[in-house]
Amino acid sequence: MSTTEIANQTQKLQKEQWEVKQLKTLGLSKEIISGETSLANLEMNLSIQETFSKPTLRSVFKNETGSIGFSVVNVLVTRFVDSFGFSNKLSEVQIEMITIDALENCAYESLEDVILFFKMARSGKFGTTKRGVDSNLIFGEWFPMYLEQKAILREQGYEKEKGERNSNPDAKNAVAITKNRIYEAKKKEKVNKYINNLTAKMDKQALEDTISSWEKDSEMKPYVQLLKKKRRSVK
Repeated sequence: MSTTEIANQTQKLQKEQWEVKQLKTLGLSKEIISGETSLANLEMNLSIQETFSKPTLRSVFKNETGSIGFSVVNVLVTRFVDSFGFSNKLSEVQIEMITIDALENCAYESLEDVILFFKMARSGKFGTTKRGVDSNLIFGEWFPMYLEQKAILREQGYEKEKGERNSNPDAKNAVAITKNRIYEAKKKEKVNKYINNLTAKMDKQALEDTISSWEKDSEMKPYVQLLKKKRRSVK
């Protein structure tokens, strides 16, 4: 089998594996909507690290499955706002608006991200509120904090992998490893400058489209988290 054939087979396998993950998310969504699965159990067993390998809402809920995406996020939003127990309950219209905002802001994150974010937010991980909850607080203040935590953990994961690869070097390759670390540091600095220039005149949609494109590019994927940090400055 030629190198090209092996590459094609690998790409095909990766695509099939990704499609299986998307179908699992779709199935989980239907179970949440119908009440067949326990959200409490899901929350207790979820971690941010697990979300890295999950498909995004945008990739799962498109075309005819869009209504399922709205319904499952609406269930999660309703449960979230009800958990605060304020005397003035949000109306159905207000909950619908927060659902729409959640779908927009979390489009490039997973269903598990939404579940975990709401759990952390209601338990005070991002601060407290005495005036109720609305989209400005949820997605203007709390959600960026969640994304920052996620970015830190992803970076730590990359560093751990590199550390394991480079652990216990013998005297012969120690110099080569040091040079490689210097090269990686300089490369990251150049990528940061490139991202700053690239996003200088971008709007929010252009940024999200670029993030989506980089996630599919094997060369750019390692720098997606650096690009995602621009969500806090790009309007």
